[in-house]
Amino acid sequence: MVLATVISAILQRYEVKQLFPKALLVADTDHNHCARGFTLIELIVIMALVGLLATLVALSIPNWRANTALKTAARDVVSHFQLARLEAAKRNDTASIQLTEGGQGVGKCEVIISGQTIREMTMPSRVTLTPPTTPVTTFQINTRGIPVGGGGTVSLTNGERTYNVMLSAAGAISLNGPL
Repeated sequence: MVLATVISAILQRYEVKQLFPKALLVADTDHNHCARGFTLIELIVIMALVGLLATLVALSIPNWRANTALKTAARDVVSHFQLARLEAAKRNDTASIQLTEGGQGVGKCEVIISGQTIREMTMPSRVTLTPPTTPVTTFQINTRGIPVGGGGTVSLTNGERTYNVMLSAAGAISLNGPL
């Protein structure tokens, strides 16, 4: 009620016509005539706004899930590259990262040392892996963590967004893509 009184005083000072009904601006001492609650129109407007917001959220959930799956897959590929570097140094042996082009169930990233697969992942739903040379690319990492024969870029996409995992000739691994 204090706010309503302040607004009323400001409106009167600048000779603005009254925007609010008198009942809202002045405290009513007779509680029998005081209107409480919301009108039906106010409730309908609020329900329409809530329904509109719920619709917008529901429509964005599939895109959010696809983008999250893509980002997770890109980070997993980076972790496979890092694992290959660490294991090559630890075991004093050359590590291989074998990338197979494709989407769900087809696209793969494997870390192989001495003919043994130590970690493998397949691409999740709606994520496609594209190695530098298709259909299969193998990166060799020596015991010092440097790629034999140079680096390359691996792309992961869901049709809407793309992440690039880059392995430099010096062995640095980076992930570039949308934030």
